[in-house]
Amino acid sequence: MFRSVFVLLLASAAWGQSTLGNSSPPSQTAPGQAAITPSAAELAIRKIPADAPIITIDGFCEHPSVGKNMQPECKTVITRAQFEKVLEALKPNAPQAIRRSLANTYVQLLVKSHEALKMGLDKDPDFADRLEVLRLTVDHSALDEELKRQESAKITDKQVDDYYRDHPDEFVQVDVQRLFVPWYEPEDDPNKKLTPAEKLQRDRAWQKQLKAEAEKLYARAVAGEDFLPLQIEAYQFTGANNGTATEGDITVPRQRKMMLDQAMMPMLDLQPGQMTKLITDDNGYYVFKATKREVLTLEGYGGYARKEIRKKFADEAYAKDKAALEQEAAAANFNDSYFGPPRPPAPQGAAANPAGVMPPEEN
Repeated sequence: MFRSVFVLLLASAAWGQSTLGNSSPPSQTAPGQAAITPSAAELAIRKIPADAPIITIDGFCEHPSVGKNMQPECKTVITRAQFEKVLEALKPNAPQAIRRSLANTYVQLLVKSHEALKMGLDKDPDFADRLEVLRLTVDHSALDEELKRQESAKITDKQVDDYYRDHPDEFVQVDVQRLFVPWYEPEDDPNKKLTPAEKLQRDRAWQKQLKAEAEKLYARAVAGEDFLPLQIEAYQFTGANNGTATEGDITVPRQRKMMLDQAMMPMLDLQPGQMTKLITDDNGYYVFKATKREVLTLEGYGGYARKEIRKKFADEAYAKDKAALEQEAAAANFNDSYFGPPRPPAPQGAAANPAGVMPPEEN
């Protein structure tokens, strides 16, 4: 039973990985830590023997004697080793809170899987087809992991050292305070219908007000006023964030080139105490003031930069491997009478959003 549920869990994980992809950027918390040390909870977990019971389902029998899977006199015990096989497939190195959530899901699947087998659902005509689809997704996930492992193993220390030497700007890291005037459009009055021309005129007038307010706040920041009260005023003016702000709203740590749009790059040139000019972006107006600046070394913070470079090379190589496989799949022919005509390519740029967000009016 453990094996069958393990397969189902693994397949579920594969579905999630296939759907969500790996779009999340690398965690930026590591450079802010002096060292990575196990928590007290993790140290306690390590002391638990592999064969120690960590989940007990009282009253649940895998092979009930009287045709019932819930009986007071029996129980199912899952050891640390058995559960961590599942954990390794779903969420390696999962923190303690996530482990409990996964364990709850695992127990529910055990009970429901047993009930499904008892009802003979594995004998349904389409059961084998469903398993085949799940097998394909597991194969897909396993292939991705193996390709990444192989590409990572090919990377040499010289490649990493050369990249670090040739791209020094990528390892500049700054902590900044941020003043943000969001690009909020005025709300429509439900009792007043505006023509398109009237709405355009109203929006342009609002844009001018926003720009004027941003310029006033910027001038006060340059004069030395604290960012937090200025941010509160910005939110009150625009109606954003219920007109309130905290230190967390203005504090932006560990900014790197890899994380920033082109418009935000000027912050990387700042020395502590220096401030950018007023920056206009799609989301509004920004001002940044540096509070700390450092250059990550290859070996600092537990070798974080070195690991990051290796990952970059591995990801690029994996992307080529994946593209080659997808190109092979793209050679397939589909019956248009059955599937309908292929969809046209997704529009790009302005065509993707004809209504668009109106840019500020030029002076």
